[in-house]
Amino acid sequence: MQPKLENKGVIIVTLATGFLLTFCQFLLITSYPAIMREFQINATEVQWLTTIYLLTTIVFIPLTGYLSNRFSTKALLVFALLCMAAGLIVGAFSQSFIQLILARAIQAVGTGVILPVIQTILITVFPKERRGFALGLLGGVINVAPASAPSLTGMIIDVFHWRILHWFMLPLVLILLLLAVFYMKDVLKKQAARLDILSVILSAGAFSLFIFSISNISVAGMDLYLVILPFCISAVFLYLFIRRQLADDVPVLNVRLFQNRTFLLAVVLIFMDMMLLLSAETILPMFAQNVLETSAFLSGFLLVPGTILLCIVSVISGNLYDRYGGRILAVIGFAFTLVSLVLMTTLSIDSSPFLIMIYFCFFMTGFGLSLMPLVSVSVNVLDEKEMAHNSAIVNTVRQLGMAFGVVILTTVISVTTAVMDAPERTGTYWGTTYAFMMMAVTALLGVLLSMRIKEKIE
Repeated sequence: MQPKLENKGVIIVTLATGFLLTFCQFLLITSYPAIMREFQINATEVQWLTTIYLLTTIVFIPLTGYLSNRFSTKALLVFALLCMAAGLIVGAFSQSFIQLILARAIQAVGTGVILPVIQTILITVFPKERRGFALGLLGGVINVAPASAPSLTGMIIDVFHWRILHWFMLPLVLILLLLAVFYMKDVLKKQAARLDILSVILSAGAFSLFIFSISNISVAGMDLYLVILPFCISAVFLYLFIRRQLADDVPVLNVRLFQNRTFLLAVVLIFMDMMLLLSAETILPMFAQNVLETSAFLSGFLLVPGTILLCIVSVISGNLYDRYGGRILAVIGFAFTLVSLVLMTTLSIDSSPFLIMIYFCFFMTGFGLSLMPLVSVSVNVLDEKEMAHNSAIVNTVRQLGMAFGVVILTTVISVTTAVMDAPERTGTYWGTTYAFMMMAVTALLGVLLSMRIKEKIE
């Protein structure tokens, strides 16, 4: 059973928006070395361009249940694209690192507002028996963006300044904005919802302070005021947020969904998957440029085959989920990821950069096999009325997983480089190797946890 003909335009605009906004999220990764040199910052500091984006989206994602019931789908989509356009303009003219961070935050507002709604739209438009295909299609579109962004932008910044990336994306965003005005329509059912400002403040404070505290470890150690105290306050905020949601008849985020063990396990595995994805996407281009001494073009080009493979595997895994369920696909996917990360730990300073290309193909095959089936598992174990909260929770966890992984692993690299009595290239090599080892352990844990998934296949 296929979606209705009149919804084809909605699907196209929705998927195109998902790709473009996710692509912009990873727009600057390959240019990090150039940005570090221009603004005289280290690897941990430059990661705030990624971290601020993720944190801003985390602030707005819990609001999507309320926003989708308060405003039309078209209004939310148009608002998101306007935010992206404004952020790109600010980024193009930025003259300091702080201004560039502000530009990223503006872009992230739009992404946070619309990203969970995209998943809900597809779940609504496609029949239940085709949800695996629908989410696989979504995965083939938005999961390819983190890989394609470094590949394409690396080619551009080898010739032009990194600021040109903003002007490259702006016309595409404006064209999609016009298409949204003419072809988008409201397909979501409205439900009771209200805006609880205190809950929003508590969730924003909890996640922001958590990421702030762990990101300071590399520069401040276990400092009381920069690390320990913010971490403790974030834990208190999170406890108060959860307690408030449990007591509220119309919660901002329905945390009761975690009482479903299958949903909880799927969300934990999604967190781990996204942590590994963005970490690999961030570390590999930096490793290629700073250790193997490749150009930005080549560091991006090395990810192209994996990008293409991810797009294909994501769609295939969606169809496979409709037949076989998520457990077997998740186990196989994390196994592929584990093999790729073990191989990455064997890279040396003198290794051919094309080994990265081969190992990354294994990595993206694993990611494509595991992620969208896990998202499908999280969807199909819940009632239809919980879809908006499901999308909000899953997307919050995805963004948090990416932020957590990048901060922790780039901190490992920065600390190793700083404490080693060796040239920076050597320190970066060992720091990256340690990061790959930690990622491999995470992938192994993913294999073991995936075996515990229990689901009913209809």
